[in-house]
Amino acid sequence: MGQKLLLAALASSAFFYAIQRWKKGTQAVMVLLIFEGAIRKWIFPESQQLVYFAKDVLLLGCYAGYVRDRAPHRYRIPMPPILALLLSLGAAWGALEIFNPRLPNFLVGVFGYKAYFFYIPLMFLFPACFDDDRQLNAFLRRYCQIAFPVALIGMLQFVSSPGSAINAYATGGGEEAGIVTFGSSEHVRITGTFAFITGYTSYLLATSTLLLALLGASRWKFSANRKLYLVLAMSLLAMLMTGSRGPVFTLAVIFPFYWYLAIMREGDAGLTVSRAGLTLGVVVAAIAFFGGQALTAFLGRAAGSSDVPGRMLSPFLSPLQILPDAGLLGYGIGAAHQMARPLAPSIIPYSWLHGLQTELETGKIMLELGPLGFTLVYLARLTLVAVAFRYATTLRTRFHRALATGAFLYFLVQLVGSPVFDVTSGVYYWFFAGLMMLAARLDREAVALAAAAVPSAASAPRLALGRPPRQVVPALPRWSSPVPPES
Repeated sequence: MGQKLLLAALASSAFFYAIQRWKKGTQAVMVLLIFEGAIRKWIFPESQQLVYFAKDVLLLGCYAGYVRDRAPHRYRIPMPPILALLLSLGAAWGALEIFNPRLPNFLVGVFGYKAYFFYIPLMFLFPACFDDDRQLNAFLRRYCQIAFPVALIGMLQFVSSPGSAINAYATGGGEEAGIVTFGSSEHVRITGTFAFITGYTSYLLATSTLLLALLGASRWKFSANRKLYLVLAMSLLAMLMTGSRGPVFTLAVIFPFYWYLAIMREGDAGLTVSRAGLTLGVVVAAIAFFGGQALTAFLGRAAGSSDVPGRMLSPFLSPLQILPDAGLLGYGIGAAHQMARPLAPSIIPYSWLHGLQTELETGKIMLELGPLGFTLVYLARLTLVAVAFRYATTLRTRFHRALATGAFLYFLVQLVGSPVFDVTSGVYYWFFAGLMMLAARLDREAVALAAAAVPSAASAPRLALGRPPRQVVPALPRWSSPVPPES
C-alpha cells in the first residue's frame, strides 16, 4: 500500500508539473518510455500496472498544458486536410465502437480507444516544443545516445544466466523457465530496459531509423558523428541479441529507400556514399569481430525459420480472412487487445471473440472495428506515408528533408507494424508524425526568412517544388542551416 501511495503522489506531481512545463514534459515522456520497463521490473515490481500508466499520466498533463497555453505558433503545423478528416472520422468511429454490444464491458472499450487514439496529439505537441533547428538537433542527438547505456544493459543480460534477476520480465518475475532463450544456446534474448522483447525491438527500430536520418542530414561526416556511429553499432548488435528477425529484415528492406532519398538525391552524393559505405563497413566488421556469439546465436535462430513467404504475406491476408466473421461493426474496440483479459477478469479470457484469434495487427483491427473502421485506420496510415514522402522530396533544407525521410521510412514499416497493440511502436509512430510536421514548419519558416532577406522579388530565385538539391536557395540564417551544429 505504501508503494502505491508513493507512486500516486509521484504521478500527481508529474501531472501538475507537465501542465506548467508541457514542452519539457513531452520530452520527458519520450525518455520515460525507454525506462518504464526497468522501473516496472526492477524498482516497483509489485506495482507494475501503475507504473505502466505513468507516461500516460505525464502525457495527459502535457495535453492539458498545451491546450491551456495560447502561444499562436503551435497551431501552424502544415496539417493536410485529408489527414485531418481521416483521423477525425476514425476517432468518431472508434468512439461508437466503445459501445459495441459484443464487448465484455465498457472498460475494455475505453482502454481500446486509448490504444488507438491517445498518442495522436503528439503530432501537435512535438512541433511546438522547439523553436529552431539547433534545439531540435541537440535533443535528437542526446535522445539517440540514450541507446548506448540501454545496449550495455542488454549485453550484460546476454552473458548472464536465464535465472539472473537482470533478465526478469515486467510481466511476471524472472523465473528461469519463463525466460526466452535462443534455443540453440543458453543465451537469453535480451530486453534491455523494456518489459519484454517486443518493446525493445520496437525501440531499436525507431532509434536506428532516427540515427540514419541524423547521419544523412550531416552527410555522414566523421568528425560530427562519432557518438552516433557508436550508438548505431551498439543498436545493430543489440538487434542481434534480441533474436528478433523482424527488425533486421525491416532495416534491410527500407535501406534502399533511405539510400535513394537521403544520399543519392542530394547534391554531394559521391562523397556521402564514400563516407557512408566506409562507416557501415567498419560497423559491420566491428559487430562481426566483437559480437561473434550474438551473431552466431542470431544466425542459428534465423536458420530455423520456415515459411518465410507465408509470414511476409500474412499481414495482408489476415484481415481478409477475418472479414467474414467480423461483420460490419466488428467485435468492438479493444476486444482483441492484450489488456482486455485483466480488464474482464470474471469472464473466460477472450470468450467474447468466439474462437477468433490472430496475432497480427492488421487482422486485429479488422476484428475489432470491422471493414469501415479498418479502412479509415489504414487510409490515415497511407496518407501519412504519402505526406512524409512529399516532404522528403520537396523541403528546402537537407536537415528537414532527412527528418521527413526518417518519418517516411518509419510510416512505411508500420503499415504492417503494431502501433496500436504495441505501446512503444504507438508512441514512436506519432512522435515521427510530430517530427515530420516540425520539420515542415521549420523549413517553411526558414524559407520565409530567407526570402525576406532577398533585396527584390525579381532577383529572388523561384521557390518552386522539385528536386531540392538542383535548386539554388537563398542563404539561410545560421540557426536554420541544413546541418545544425552538434551541441
